[in-house]
Amino acid sequence: MKRIWISAMLSVLLLTGCGATNTQKIDEVIAGQQNSTAADAESSVPKPTVDVPDASNGEYDVDLTKLDSNMVYAQVYDMVFGETDYNGKSVRAKGSFAYYRDQNTDKEYFAVLISDATACCAQGIEFVTADARSYPDDFPAVGTEIVVHGVFSTYKDNSGTYVQLRDAVIEKL
Repeated sequence: MKRIWISAMLSVLLLTGCGATNTQKIDEVIAGQQNSTAADAESSVPKPTVDVPDASNGEYDVDLTKLDSNMVYAQVYDMVFGETDYNGKSVRAKGSFAYYRDQNTDKEYFAVLISDATACCAQGIEFVTADARSYPDDFPAVGTEIVVHGVFSTYKDNSGTYVQLRDAVIEKL
């Protein structure tokens, strides 16, 4: 009984000890951070650009095939969700071929799925081929490893903004 009473008293003391602290300094720090965040959001700071090699001699601006599985996943995540502007950059990627047909619009989507090191997560980049092709005759089987390159771009539709490689070419493996 004595132990229960001591435990209860310690609990009450611990709870009441936190209630009367002076939080003015903490409030000032939070207010300062909120003001600087609001000022940053309102400023027209340009998005960072990618430092890229000259693509005119056959190099790609972003060659994801040369990165290890951790780095490639991080790079693709930045391309899809990050603040770096990749629009107009030539991109080369390696991953699994994916296909989706929207039943409502009858539109077909093709993508290269790039997995992380443990293959538990994948990020896809849609691509639109440079030449007219017909699925399934002119495409590899779903799940086949492919290398594709094209020009990175974004587009909007009714449900959001998406990324894609335009004028894409599926390389022979």
